[in-house]
Amino acid sequence: MNREKQNELFEAFVDRQKHIMLNKGIDYANEDVLSNFKLSGNICGLTPELNCLSLIATKVARLGVLLNSKDSPKYESVEDSIFDLANYAFLLSCLINDKD
Repeated sequence: MNREKQNELFEAFVDRQKHIMLNKGIDYANEDVLSNFKLSGNICGLTPELNCLSLIATKVARLGVLLNSKDSPKYESVEDSIFDLANYAFLLSCLINDKD
């Protein structure tokens, strides 16, 4: 892959990532876009950051299952999981920034 193709793919990835994150955020949070991580972390006895990290670990495990399976996924594709993982990483950054 050359740099031009990589740049093209990156721009498309970021656009889709943003679309997914902002639209899912409407369903998952209130005025505080990080409220879901704070509440669910509190329920589980975790900080919001560790709660998000736990979701990242779960998504990585999911990707491992998908990439090692010979069967095609029925409900959540590898690509879906990759976008979720990227968004969780960004949201973890937001949680850390919000804490400071």
